Amino acid sequence: MSLSCPVRFPLLKLPFLCIEAVVKSLDIFVIIFFALSSRKTRQIVKHLKIPLNGIKIFLSYKKWIKLASLNNDWFFEEEMIWFFEDYNEADPFFDEHQCSRRNPLVLQNNAVPLYTSTTHYSLKSYTDGNEVIPLKLAMEFLNEVFKCSVEEVNIDGDNFPESGDIGVRSAMNLRVTVPYINSHAFGQIQNLNRELNLLLENLQVTGTCSLHLNNKKNGFYVDPKLFKCKRLVFSMDSGAWVTREILLQFEVPQLKFEVCPFSVEDILSFVIQWFHSDNQKLEYLFLTIQDMQISFENFQTEELKPVPCSERNRAPS
Repeated sequence: MSLSCPVRFPLLKLPFLCIEAVVKSLDIFVIIFFALSSRKTRQIVKHLKIPLNGIKIFLSYKKWIKLASLNNDWFFEEEMIWFFEDYNEADPFFDEHQCSRRNPLVLQNNAVPLYTSTTHYSLKSYTDGNEVIPLKLAMEFLNEVFKCSVEEVNIDGDNFPESGDIGVRSAMNLRVTVPYINSHAFGQIQNLNRELNLLLENLQVTGTCSLHLNNKKNGFYVDPKLFKCKRLVFSMDSGAWVTREILLQFEVPQLKFEVCPFSVEDILSFVIQWFHSDNQKLEYLFLTIQDMQISFENFQTEELKPVPCSERNRAPS
């Protein structure tokens, strides 16, 4: 037999333990291509329960998924990134037909193939328009085939999924950054309201939700009942829309406002109402108050019988 003639290796005819050993020697991108080769290879990878424990999803001017896994049996490089890019905005020398012949990815039955190029540390899947759609399909595929956990979803600017669905049902952390929006542009604010409400309806955040929203006082509103996270952080003036009445509706154990949006009367009223309410979820409310921002001369809480702060009296953090 001539060595110049390529010979296909009958991998799937080997005993399963041998197949497992071979798959374990592959990097995550090769495993993804392997799983998408046929129904049988898809089932093999599902059976191996390969962990992807540190997934991060980024929706910005570019869309990508960062993959990572680390345990006793599997190790992948930390910076393994799957990009999704509109080929109309890609490198002018990009040849979609040549790329599709090399690495076509079909994530679901009847789905349009993703023209995909690969390097050692990244995949680039090219689309003909909305990059969020293939990212959603990719996350649905990863959730089906691998043992996934999403560490963070990061949304920057006006890059929310139209339906609020990004292919995952839960994530540990969510970070939303909208640098600026004209407070007089009512339509833009209404769109942001709708998109953020839709996202929170479709995504359960179990850890920290961080909002970095500038100039969000006039007309901005998110249903406080949609926040089901452990910790909610309002960066800068992101909490300018939160009134005392809205604050009482949050069911989040830990609340943090990096800029206090309340008057001393609001704070005192909230403390008294909370103290006499049935709310047992609140662990702490953290307010950053700048020098001379408000005066606490009239902050009278004697009726609540407060005790001096000490390590013995502190709630566990």
